[in-house]
Amino acid sequence: MTKVEERQPVAAGTSNMLLRGLTVLEAVARSSSRRGIGVTEIAIETALDKSTASRILAFLRDAGYIRQDGYRRYRLTNKLSQLSAGYSDIEDLILVARPHLEELHAEFDEEIYLAVLDGGHMHFVDYIASTRVVRSNLSKSERLVHETAAGRAAIALLGSDERQRALTLSAAAANIEFSAADLAAIERELDEARDRGWAGHDAGDEVTRFAAPIVDSSGVPLAAMCISGPSFRVNPRSAEFSEAVVRAARQTSEEFGCSPAPSAANNT
Repeated sequence: MTKVEERQPVAAGTSNMLLRGLTVLEAVARSSSRRGIGVTEIAIETALDKSTASRILAFLRDAGYIRQDGYRRYRLTNKLSQLSAGYSDIEDLILVARPHLEELHAEFDEEIYLAVLDGGHMHFVDYIASTRVVRSNLSKSERLVHETAAGRAAIALLGSDERQRALTLSAAAANIEFSAADLAAIERELDEARDRGWAGHDAGDEVTRFAAPIVDSSGVPLAAMCISGPSFRVNPRSAEFSEAVVRAARQTSEEFGCSPAPSAANNT
């Protein structure tokens, strides 16, 4: 893997305009349950000049976030509700997965977590820490798919094009480029993970990780469940750990109204 050129930071003017746009959107949201809001009121409430407020309102209207009624007053559309629907799905998944996370924790007393796939990233949305003195710790709430067992378990079930896209996004976020040899090695590991039903990842930190995918009714991966702990404790029981996390992920998929992730037996 080779480092690529550093990215340029977002221009201050662009950042300020985005913040102004969000401020205007929040002002419209506060008024939508009443009678909407006009340009002059927006300008006063947000401390923007009227021409700037008008330009931002026009942009938000064209983008579909707000609408203008016959009295030239602005209200929200349902676009924000549509965007938040994905968040509701995640909350539902957490509720369904939580008992299975707790069962894994009760059985092994190691780090247990749930991570949601988002392009080239995995977002860790639930976590149970080990009570042991010597333990691994989840240090970040977001990691890249190529550097986690959870990410590899999830994208292992993607088709070739989708895998490549996830890996490309992951590499770009890490500011690296995968060589052809890197990609070939990762593809082999992903094929093996798909066939056996779980993925592992050696980060060189003496921590062993096992992760299994959670999928929707079409078999598309949504998330992954993972267990991790110090290698000296986990490795002697690797079969128990991997089988348990696969079982928990499959049960979560079924209870969430999805299909169980394909097992190795189904791929032969």
